[in-house]
Amino acid sequence: MRKDYEEEEMTQSRRKSSKRTGAAVERKKRRGSWTNVLTIILMVIFILLVGVYAVLNHYYGKSNFVKDSEISINQNIETESTGLSDDELQSLQAEAYESTKDFSLPNNSNVYNILLIGVDRRDKTWYGNSDSMILVSINKDTGKLIMTSFMRDLYAMIPDVGVKKLNAACAYGGGPLLVRTIEDNYKIPIDNYASVDFDAMIDIVDLVGGVDIEISAEEARVANGYIDEMCGLRNVSSSGHHFSGSGMCHMDGYQAVAYARIRYVGNADYQRTERQRIVLGKILEKATTLSVGELNTMVENILPKVTHNIDQSTLLTLIGELPTILSYERVTSRVPYDGMFTTKGEMLVPDFAATIEKLQGDIYGTAKGQ
Repeated sequence: MRKDYEEEEMTQSRRKSSKRTGAAVERKKRRGSWTNVLTIILMVIFILLVGVYAVLNHYYGKSNFVKDSEISINQNIETESTGLSDDELQSLQAEAYESTKDFSLPNNSNVYNILLIGVDRRDKTWYGNSDSMILVSINKDTGKLIMTSFMRDLYAMIPDVGVKKLNAACAYGGGPLLVRTIEDNYKIPIDNYASVDFDAMIDIVDLVGGVDIEISAEEARVANGYIDEMCGLRNVSSSGHHFSGSGMCHMDGYQAVAYARIRYVGNADYQRTERQRIVLGKILEKATTLSVGELNTMVENILPKVTHNIDQSTLLTLIGELPTILSYERVTSRVPYDGMFTTKGEMLVPDFAATIEKLQGDIYGTAKGQ
């Protein structure tokens, strides 16, 4: 009996040992399985990162990145008159300094500001006047994309130059000097800029397949004159690009740029800045409808035409956040604000304190009512 009992005990012991061994093997298999899965995931992530980096390098290499230090100030140019005497300019400069000296630049890492510059020039021998200046502000806190136009005739104390119209800052020192001028005068920090001339803008609109915008008969008449000019500079026939009348129109590059250049129809340059924001908004809308192949073609062709100072890591971040950014509420505005400026000579002179307070509030979400 005792022998049978001992044999039974040994059998049960072996069974328990076998179960423990089996469980250990199973746990080891599961650990091995998860290790394999994690290894595969890490490999996939690595491959994707390498792929993204390679693609980014490919695109970035095509872009016209220029260091700020490589752009010097050119004093040997003529810019538009301010219409004011030297004494009047000095008085105005003192007034502006006194009104803005207590303002500091906002500091919020959740707000990214990029200045989009449209340059008016007929050749590459100078930087050109910036007749379109749209500050695009991406505010992650408020979920807003704010497009603020700065009008060409605004007062500006340009560093190392003097008091001029704002559009002259670009003529003297390109994008970097224009950025410094807006920061100094209007107390908004600008992270980067991107600049294009008329030629590049024509191609950009064509690359997105054109844009749908309503145009009046008078706007069409004036725009056709701009179309003749731009086509002449490119040695192409303008007849196929003319507006035939008013109404909703599917505009090609020549037509959209001509529409954005209209200054003397409606409310002069105030309405021109509105047209510029309309064209930019339509381009953004159209870009969201393009296929991957179409986007690839567009990026390949656009980047060489854009002069900018966006570093590679910032560009990668923007690309990754682009789907979210395009879903943000879009807000448009213009400086000077209605009722917050006077005209002196040929310049628009803002109520500096009120303008800066509203500008900072609109972009950073600290304005009254927000």
